[in-house]
Amino acid sequence: MASSGEVKDWGAFERMLGVEYARLAPLAERYYYRFKRRTVTAGGVPCMIFLGNHSSGKSTLVNWLLGGKKVQDEGLAPTDDGFTIIMYGETEEDVVGPAALSRLPGEFSGLARLGGEFLQHIAVKFRNRELLKSVSLIDSPGMIDSADSSVARTYDFDGAVRFLAESSDVVFFLLDPEKPGTTGETVRVFSKSLRGMDYKLRVLLNKCDMFTRAYDFARTYGTVCWNLSRVLSTKDLPKILTVYSGPERERSGDGIDLSDFNRVRGEFLATVRDAAARRRDNIYSQALSDFTGLSIRMCVVNAAARALLRFSFAAWSCALLFAAVSGLLVWIAMSSRSGLGQVAAVASGALAAALAFAASRPVAGLLRRLKRRSLAESVDAMFATVYCSRISVGTCDDVRQSWSLTRDETADVIRSAPLHLPLFGEFARRRLDRWIKNSFIFLPLARGGEK
Repeated sequence: MASSGEVKDWGAFERMLGVEYARLAPLAERYYYRFKRRTVTAGGVPCMIFLGNHSSGKSTLVNWLLGGKKVQDEGLAPTDDGFTIIMYGETEEDVVGPAALSRLPGEFSGLARLGGEFLQHIAVKFRNRELLKSVSLIDSPGMIDSADSSVARTYDFDGAVRFLAESSDVVFFLLDPEKPGTTGETVRVFSKSLRGMDYKLRVLLNKCDMFTRAYDFARTYGTVCWNLSRVLSTKDLPKILTVYSGPERERSGDGIDLSDFNRVRGEFLATVRDAAARRRDNIYSQALSDFTGLSIRMCVVNAAARALLRFSFAAWSCALLFAAVSGLLVWIAMSSRSGLGQVAAVASGALAAALAFAASRPVAGLLRRLKRRSLAESVDAMFATVYCSRISVGTCDDVRQSWSLTRDETADVIRSAPLHLPLFGEFARRRLDRWIKNSFIFLPLARGGEK
């Protein structure tokens, strides 16, 4: 693995990460671990995704940021049922469907796993706009509840949001003052698709220039906070930025002062302009989280595999002992002084032992399945045992956070996936830990120097 001394600039580090992601992919697959970033395109363009309820103003805000002729359709009714990735191109062009996948950077290659139905709901638009030279934008379909709860989208919407949010450097979630509530899809997206992405999530209360009284704004803002507190799993709410599209104004149409709204909208625009620095931050943090999570998965799965091997050895030893005792008892019972009687006794004893051993196999298999369920339910105890030294001295906060993100999947792996004891798994994990320590320890200095 590359050492920290080889990290001379950010571009070199991106290339090194790309190599390491590819090198560790078979190891991650062996442990059923899924990288969040999956791959790093050296020198790639930052990406931002806009999510939100229906008619929250996502497309209007995207068009305003890009300037010039409208790129996305706007309207009160739903105008799009798919995801649109808007990128820079000298020649303006729209590519729709599966063909769009071949025009995207390598970081989006995993979209093919979402299936052909999803690929019918994706489009790539190339536009010659100055902003797109420094950042790509993703517009998404509005989240809305159907009158019939059994009606669903024809593709995995939650999985698509999860993938695109992981591939993005900032996630903007828009809420409309007229409908500040959360739909069923919104609840699922916040609780599942955006889980663990609090550091890149920005909530936008859009159309704030619609307010005619400060009292109305206060009620709406309180409603938004209340709804978010019910769907987010964190104690602290993310900062809510008030924005609106169009040129800056000092007052709304009915006279409310917009000076504070303009200041906060400036923070939103600064986030867009600072996309390159956020990409560096996200690549750094996600790679560290990915590789640390893989190390934790390896630790816990190896511990479970060893425990399962010991249990299987004990179970089969008991089965062999039971078969031997059964055969011996039959042989003693049927033995006689005659040679023919001794042969019959030996044959009967061997048959009894074989039958006893065969009967013990389904019992041992059942016990093995029960043991796997027991191990899956005690993953927290195995994690605490593996990392007991770091937990005891209070230096395990980062590991605890990584564990919280991979815990449920690790339990599912132990419960149902084929588990074979990796003979050299511990050696591979230790090499991975050394590489994480050596390659990331001096990166903040390099990143700070670039800024």
